[in-house]
Amino acid sequence: MDYFFNFLKLFQGLVAKNVKITHLGLDNVSSICAIDVAYKGNIGFAAAIRKADNQIEKRVISGNIDLPYVPGFLFIREAPIMIKALEGFQCDLILVDGHGLAHPRKSGIATVIGVLIDKPVIGVAKSKLIGEIVNEGNREYIIVNGEKVGIKSGKYFYSPGNLTDLDDCISLSSKGYPDILKLADKLSKEAKK
Repeated sequence: MDYFFNFLKLFQGLVAKNVKITHLGLDNVSSICAIDVAYKGNIGFAAAIRKADNQIEKRVISGNIDLPYVPGFLFIREAPIMIKALEGFQCDLILVDGHGLAHPRKSGIATVIGVLIDKPVIGVAKSKLIGEIVNEGNREYIIVNGEKVGIKSGKYFYSPGNLTDLDDCISLSSKGYPDILKLADKLSKEAKK
């Protein structure tokens, strides 16, 4: 099993080297997607929501998830089914329930998905995985090895995944927890019933 996790760490290292941190600008986003996964036993239900021009599209994909949750390696468990659920959706920005750069190897699930599909992604997580929270001005930054890798807003943690930056995370968080992620969470939980 150690070989498996060493391989995953190498993969995450390659992903981290290929991250592009650029300012997207949320004003430029006309279609936004969100993705979340809920479980019933070892069956995962990935719910993808796309919102554009006040139109909502929904999709749920289910499949066997045989790997347990291991902190820092969520991507191996959820990224394949999340990417499958997003297929066919045109998204200017994707929101993922999970971390981006605020990760021990700067390669959380939002980063892995963003790099693999080469799309702008922001991770929005419900708990801190790494780093310390430092108040600067009126912001709470997630700091890892002296670098700002995300922000804490309310009880949530926002970090760039790919083709986005901290300013995009600040803009997103200023509107509160994204409604579209709430919809994805609700849809995934309904699907598992």
